[in-house]
Amino acid sequence: MIYYAGMGNKVLTFKSNIHKALWGEESWEISPHPASPSVLANGIDAGKTLPELATGFNLLVKVIDAKTRLSVQVHPNERTHLVTGGDPKTEMWCLLEDGVIYAGLKDGVGPKDIESAVKDGRFEELMVRLEGRKGDAFYIPGGLVHAIGDGTRLYEVQQSSDTTFRLYDWNRVGADGKPRELHVEKALQAIDYSLRPPVPSKSVLSPFFSFEQIEVNGEIAMAGTFALHVVEGEIETDGTRLGAGSGALVAGNGETVLKGEGKIYRTWTLH
Repeated sequence: MIYYAGMGNKVLTFKSNIHKALWGEESWEISPHPASPSVLANGIDAGKTLPELATGFNLLVKVIDAKTRLSVQVHPNERTHLVTGGDPKTEMWCLLEDGVIYAGLKDGVGPKDIESAVKDGRFEELMVRLEGRKGDAFYIPGGLVHAIGDGTRLYEVQQSSDTTFRLYDWNRVGADGKPRELHVEKALQAIDYSLRPPVPSKSVLSPFFSFEQIEVNGEIAMAGTFALHVVEGEIETDGTRLGAGSGALVAGNGETVLKGEGKIYRTWTLH
């Protein structure tokens, strides 16, 4: 079901939804996830959550600001989540500034190498480190071992899932002074060793979503339901002005006209 079906597209903006973490913070820009759903900030339905609006948009969109590096993680996919439990999670990252990510294991790394590296505190030796430039997009399918590096800001699109298996946490401790919980056994079940490190691109087409970067100079028309994030400049649509760093969900079956000058990210779900 699409929100306001038959009435043209509507631009939905949401209240701030910030999640603080040991490593920094993440803003859940558009979230249908029941753990922390987005709350509508505009229109006659202000105060309702995104799931209540029945938009047909099933992706979780975040902005991540990593002051220090995130833990080394892996998420299950459509096959392995049947063994590990939890929900499958494929995602993609687009860097908002130059930064560092870790994505993929070096050639020849297997389960025994991982278990030893976790115990010995040398997991970084097993991972592929990538220095990305602003605007580089990286595809992170379920089953790929990954981490976000120190001081890296990025835009993340993912399946609506909050399932994360933590493999390694750089030998640090949590707010309680104790090491954070690891999920090594489930992580080993979730890893897909056939996956190669991602190659930076400007767009992503996955079985679950599409992502593209667009320069707007004047007017541009777009159809259907999609997430919109303004990276540079200012965009106006349906009477809503969006400046750099802000975003919205454009919901409906019709056509939407964006006006202005700037650069945007556009993401839409494929099923």
